[in-house]
Parts: sequence; structure tokens; C-alpha cells
Amino acid sequence: MSENRLMNVKVNQRVEVTGKDVRGVVAYVGSTMFASGKWIGVVLDEPRGKNNGSIQGKTYFQCKENHGMFVRQSQLTLLDESGAPIGEIASPLSGASTATTPDEGRPRPRLSRSD
Repeated sequence: MSENRLMNVKVNQRVEVTGKDVRGVVAYVGSTMFASGKWIGVVLDEPRGKNNGSIQGKTYFQCKENHGMFVRQSQLTLLDESGAPIGEIASPLSGASTATTPDEGRPRPRLSRSD
């Protein structure tokens, strides 16, 4: 894969969430209180999200209810002005988790190891 096809996502970029068939604009890039690692907050074009930019009482960005979604960078495809994909987004870790944001107020299951 060529170096110029690897890009880092930035606020205000148009994106498509892979596997969810939704598009929107990046509104937040960074760490969160709800989970470790780098998360990307997207304002979706349609009300198919899980939040309004706030999770567990902390506001990361603002949008209409059900228009917000947090995803890992590996789940995004950058789009050009016409809506066509323009390349793959660089991921800090190959094979990074594709977990999505936990539902607001819902306890998250804990994984336990059995030896």
C-alpha cells in the first residue's frame, strides 16, 4: 500500500462508517472517559447514531439526538467532496478493536479470563 493512501482523520472531514452504511462529518478526535484509546466522534447525516455527542454526562461534541456516533479510526473511510472514497485512513494499531460506543447508561460486560 502506498504511503499517500494512508491518512489521519481530522475534524470537519467527510467520512463513511464502514459496515454501518452511514456517512457524516468528523466532530471529535481524541481520548474519552468511556473507553481507552483514540476515538472519533462523527455527526451523522441521518438519525442512526447512539447519542448527541455526549456519553455518560461528558460532552465531546454537539449534534442532534441520535446523530452522534463514536468509532475507532479503523472503521472510517474518508470521502471527497463528491462523496467518493479517497483512501484508507492510517490506524495507529493494525487490527485495532472495532468496538462501538457503549449505549448510554447501560453497564458494559466485563471479560474474564479462565486459566
